[in-house]
Amino acid sequence: MTNRKTVTVFAATGVAGSACVEELLRQDLFDVQVLVRASGQQEKSSSGLLNAEDGKRKRWDDWQHRGVVVRSADVTDHASLIPALEGTDYLVSCVPLFATESQYPLIWAAKEAGVERFVPSEFGFIYDWEQFWPTDNAHKTAARQKVFIRKMIEMAGLDFTIIPAGLWIEYFMAEPVAVMGDGNTRFSWSTGRDVGRIIPHILAHPASRNAVCPVAATAYCTWNELLEIREGLLGRKVARNYLSNEDWKKIYAAEPDGPMKAILGIGVAATECPEGMALWANWNALHLPGFKGTPLETLFPEYIEPRVSELQGALG
Repeated sequence: MTNRKTVTVFAATGVAGSACVEELLRQDLFDVQVLVRASGQQEKSSSGLLNAEDGKRKRWDDWQHRGVVVRSADVTDHASLIPALEGTDYLVSCVPLFATESQYPLIWAAKEAGVERFVPSEFGFIYDWEQFWPTDNAHKTAARQKVFIRKMIEMAGLDFTIIPAGLWIEYFMAEPVAVMGDGNTRFSWSTGRDVGRIIPHILAHPASRNAVCPVAATAYCTWNELLEIREGLLGRKVARNYLSNEDWKKIYAAEPDGPMKAILGIGVAATECPEGMALWANWNALHLPGFKGTPLETLFPEYIEPRVSELQGALG
């Protein structure tokens, strides 16, 4: 008789969500379920890129053949969500930034369904600190909302695991690359795939219960080091602009509302971070030394460069 926990992943067909499910299956430490939206309910996307319905169904079918339980519910209605979440020990949300509010009904339903731990969709900066930075912007607003969601999780009596993952490389490589500061400060770098891959390893670690686990899922290095690797792979110089906090605020103010403005808000937050209170860290280096992010030499040509082109088209 085993005591395997059951992990349910919500928003599982996105980049991070699908990678999380695949790693759960490869790791084989947990039983795996996927929570999907009832037919006709459309998800949001921070980039504007959405998966086709046929592609999602093929993925669900493939997962079911490999032992994943797929449950459907009206994800806006906690009464529908409760039976869909029964039997879940850990609920992992992989919704994008602009769908943060979709987690509210999940929290109440998780409490009623007997879920033990909720992993909200964070995967950005350490928002406990970011919420206090001086400049209001779309990203700081999201940080305050995430703080509120964590409080709701705690009020519901659920355990939590918070996983900040720093900057996602694919969102910041369009040329000329807008570098945050002088390029010599170490940042936590992640990609959607590596964020998904690291989640099961964090859940399996006892230090992750009721903890903030800020990871560098792909790399922990400076902007200059990252761009030097990219230049070596491309065989040319990468155009870049080094931008101060004042520069970022001016660009942010001039940008119309939309996904790009939210991304620019990340630059504002990163460059006004006080000394000694970094918005990034490398939890996995201490607690998960065996976990390896995708090598940058592989990641850039196979994933980052194509993804940058996609995102440029989607974000305009």
